[in-house]
Amino acid sequence: MNIQFHIRGLQDNAALRHRLQQPLERLETHIPINAAAVVVEHDGNNAPGFRGFVLLAVPGPDIHAEARDHTLEAAWLKVTAALRRQIEQRKARQDARTKTNGHVRAQASQRTTSATGWRPRVSGH
Repeated sequence: MNIQFHIRGLQDNAALRHRLQQPLERLETHIPINAAAVVVEHDGNNAPGFRGFVLLAVPGPDIHAEARDHTLEAAWLKVTAALRRQIEQRKARQDARTKTNGHVRAQASQRTTSATGWRPRVSGH
């Protein structure tokens, strides 16, 4: 996974990047992540002062989460928890579309008509 960090208002060092990277790598066990954009910032003029934002490039629609809190650790925990929740919800929706025998159910739009509205004729004679 390629991770791009944008760290504002904090001392950028390898230890901080490692602390931010570990939870993202654990998420990779649930869904393949191609890339991640991480924004962490501290603004002493606003309360709460710490903000975290992550955009994950994954198969299908991208997943993103944002959180603010009074400490970096709390904000980052909220962000990773929100990402995990979204991944679990996506997996649950995918599992709901799969029958118990492993075949994927056809979507309603595919069963009735095609995009042009044409429906094949069924001959009864």
